[in-house]
Order: sequence, then C-alpha cells, then structure tokens
Amino acid sequence: MSRPLDTIGALIDNQHNLLAYCISCRHCVKLDLEALAVKLGRDHGSMHKDLVPKLKCSECGSKDIALILSTEETERMHLSG
Repeated sequence: MSRPLDTIGALIDNQHNLLAYCISCRHCVKLDLEALAVKLGRDHGSMHKDLVPKLKCSECGSKDIALILSTEETERMHLSG
C-alpha cells in the first residue's frame, strides 16, 4: 500500500520533489525539501494550501505560485524532450 505524499517528510522518504512555478513570470525552481523540513518540520503539510502561502517568486516577487510534484526520473524525461 502506498503512503500518501501529504507531508514534507513523505516526499523526502519517497524520493519526490516539488517544483515551484511562478504563474506571473514562468520562473521555476526545485524546492529544497531538506531545508524546508528543517525550517517547517518533516510533518508539515506538502499540499498546495500548506506551502504556497509561505512562498514567493525569487525573480519577480509574485505569490501566484503553482506546485508541481516530480521525481528525478520525470524531470529527466521532460528535460530530454
């Protein structure tokens, strides 16, 4: 049975990543889940409603952020075309 990916710790344990995508300027960055776990705790929620209020774009300052769940494998597939 698979474990829900609803906490930062669950994402780390299951080797998933979160990408933060700015709707305003299209800037995208992989979130440092280990750093977030230190700051917010491994049990902190990983859902949009849990994280987006704490994020803003490092390029334009917008808070209009989307989260994209990924793995290293899916990132390689998208980057290789």
